[in-house]
Amino acid sequence: MNSPEVSILALERALALPAEHGLLAFTGPPTSGKTEGLVRRFAALAAADPALADAAIVTAARDDGARALAARMTAATGLAVRGGTLDALALELLRAHPLETGLALDLELVDPLDAEEIFERAAAPLFSAEWSDWLGTDVDPEIAGLRTPARFADAALRLIRKLRDSGIDDAAFLAVAQRGATTFYANPPNLASPALLSATKDEHRASLAVDASELDRQRKRELDLAKILARLYRAYVDELVRRGCLTASDALAEATRLLENQPAITRALRRRLRVAFVDDAHDLSAAALRFLRALFGDALDGVAVAGDPDAATQTFAGARPERIFGRTATTVVLGARTLHPQILALMRGVIDADPARPIPPGDAVRVLRAADRTEETNAVAERVAALVRGGTPPARIAVLHRTLRTLTAHEDALIARDVPVALAGDPALFDRADVLDALALLWTAVDPFHHVWTLRALQTPMLRLSDASVAVLCGEPASPQPALFELPEADTAGDRRWDRKRDLRLGTNVLRGERDADLSPLARERIVTFRARRARWTRWLHETDVETAARAIVADGGLLLPRGGETGARERLRATLIERVIALIGAYAARHPFDDLGAALAYCERLAAAEHGPELVDERDDAVVVASVERVLARRFDHVFVVDARAGSFPPYYVPDAFLFSTTYGMIPKDSAGDALAARTAKFTWYEHHAKPRAAYVREQRRLFAAALGRADVSVTISASGKATRGVAAPEIASEIGVLLNASR
Repeated sequence: MNSPEVSILALERALALPAEHGLLAFTGPPTSGKTEGLVRRFAALAAADPALADAAIVTAARDDGARALAARMTAATGLAVRGGTLDALALELLRAHPLETGLALDLELVDPLDAEEIFERAAAPLFSAEWSDWLGTDVDPEIAGLRTPARFADAALRLIRKLRDSGIDDAAFLAVAQRGATTFYANPPNLASPALLSATKDEHRASLAVDASELDRQRKRELDLAKILARLYRAYVDELVRRGCLTASDALAEATRLLENQPAITRALRRRLRVAFVDDAHDLSAAALRFLRALFGDALDGVAVAGDPDAATQTFAGARPERIFGRTATTVVLGARTLHPQILALMRGVIDADPARPIPPGDAVRVLRAADRTEETNAVAERVAALVRGGTPPARIAVLHRTLRTLTAHEDALIARDVPVALAGDPALFDRADVLDALALLWTAVDPFHHVWTLRALQTPMLRLSDASVAVLCGEPASPQPALFELPEADTAGDRRWDRKRDLRLGTNVLRGERDADLSPLARERIVTFRARRARWTRWLHETDVETAARAIVADGGLLLPRGGETGARERLRATLIERVIALIGAYAARHPFDDLGAALAYCERLAAAEHGPELVDERDDAVVVASVERVLARRFDHVFVVDARAGSFPPYYVPDAFLFSTTYGMIPKDSAGDALAARTAKFTWYEHHAKPRAAYVREQRRLFAAALGRADVSVTISASGKATRGVAAPEIASEIGVLLNASR
């Protein structure tokens, strides 16, 4: 790494380069001033030409990074600068040229969760009896992964997104898959090589004992898989076009196609946008890079980037930092300025997995080993609370893990000590009791006969009905009024226990009060009050918009009121979570103005079933940040706690998809479908040894862990529970850091 003097000299020279200079890169570890280099570059160019502020793209791999970069540029120059991810510019471009794109006139940008629903609709014929009409009779549906449709669909959509990002359409994908199959099966590698056999687990060695006929059978299955995926790809894109919906990567892919096919549009846009500034370029998606190259040319003239290839955490999602930093015309290498030397050395040790790396002495990094998860959680919470009591601003403290979903216990421990928390990441929103209570009240306003939600509503804090009272409401009244006419008999060919009157009983009793006399006085008072409130709620649904009505119902239902025995931090978190689900309902209503609250609630149910849920980013500056690492990469803290750093948790175990894809070898199915002698295909077993995707996955997770360490200016605490392990396939980083620290003493 260059000395500070050389770096500063190189930086000053780089700032004086003309605006149209080739790709300029600022690179270095955290606190090296990479982002500051972009800001100073912008300020130097704007000083010579103030109009450049309106001709600049200010972006980053993540939206928060783009906004932070724009804010720093505005503060440095006084010029109004707008920052955002490139998909916003791509969508603006597509909307400006609807006739040239062939897309809908009213394009809508949707999030990946909405795209999953669109993909499910496109893939529905594959998982039904219509598959033969949909695919044709020459394709055998007995292929790898299709026995578990949900996992197959998830893997297929991930692959399709990567293909879209890389600019590979369905026809090109099928051609690559066929060519790759020929490359592998026409001249198979030595499946009996000692190196391959020794690297393969005992349970998978049988997959290598194949003859020519078995390889030919696997080849045919592989090609059928490629045909099915190509058909799914085409159906998904057709569904997006039909609905006028695009995800961020879809918008970039379509905008790139427009620029490549319409040179006149490219020239006009290039005259308007002369330069670009890109932060965290190491995690820039393949689609975003292709868009930049379509606009600024392969040399990326006029583009300045900041990043560190060793910090890339999105390579499995398609980011390729070498394609950016490998084509720079000028590179400014900066050294860490304020990062503690011990933290910096440990970051390198984690990334390189080097047990012999020398670590400077000091106490900036500590390892906390607890007997179990409860002890670990309480120990971390006590240390955080002590820092707050000692005068550290809460916002200067972060509790981090690879995903927010694993941090619920840490949230609870902090909240129990009345330490406010600000969440950032995927909080598993629809698993939260407060969110479920809010949805229950909203469902009762829409459909009181949706009894699962009605039962929950009856036990919210406003009502708190006992099990005995709920049982009364579920029963027939003592003297029921005779029915004016008989209900039709149930179809005994189906469920013999089905009773239409029973299915309506709870909702009927709640609405009409036919069992109020059988309730206790307190329960009767509460249910009468609830009935009156619900009448008010239904009126609001007709008088106001969906979001306003939903917010009013939740507030009127008492879910935001203080509760006895709970901390202020708990009350604040409840309000944040409920506001997030109301915002989701409002966003849905804005996209579907003719739908009612019931449709928005059904949308929430679909979101709840997804593997990944809506994200929450609480940006208040008076709370301890509890977050996934990727959501705080644009921020710095005094004290960072990286928790649950045990084997299999951070980094998690590597679980390959049902199939992999290589531009050289085509499709690589994992499971050997049909009349197979082994569970895995020979090609997958060989490819795991040849390409080592597990090792690449672990390296990326190590970089993510190192990035968490690099957020700290003063101290880092790494915590883990249970017995320390020293695994290879699933390393325990807490144990590794402990060894490195002990060696430095």
